[in-house]
Amino acid sequence: MATQRGGKKLPAKTRVSDSDYFIPPVPMAVAPSRESVGEDIVAAILLCLFVALLLPLGAMLYLDILETKNQVKQELVKVEKLRRQIEQQQRKEKDK
Repeated sequence: MATQRGGKKLPAKTRVSDSDYFIPPVPMAVAPSRESVGEDIVAAILLCLFVALLLPLGAMLYLDILETKNQVKQELVKVEKLRRQIEQQQRKEKDK
């Protein structure tokens, strides 16, 4: 059986010392530093202009969506009123 006692012992695990293997360090790519700050300033100015143009556009879009939602609500009220009128007319015709 596989669970018998007194069988062969497995050999002990041996450990290899770490000093036998040299692991070289991973080379790191270093970005060159820029001495000019002018590019950073131009990028910041362009970013500010882009945001300044994009915010009003987003606000106009939001207001347009709100106006459209309000118009849809008004139209739904009108349709519901017309539906009720038609139902009342149909009831009157059935009663006659």
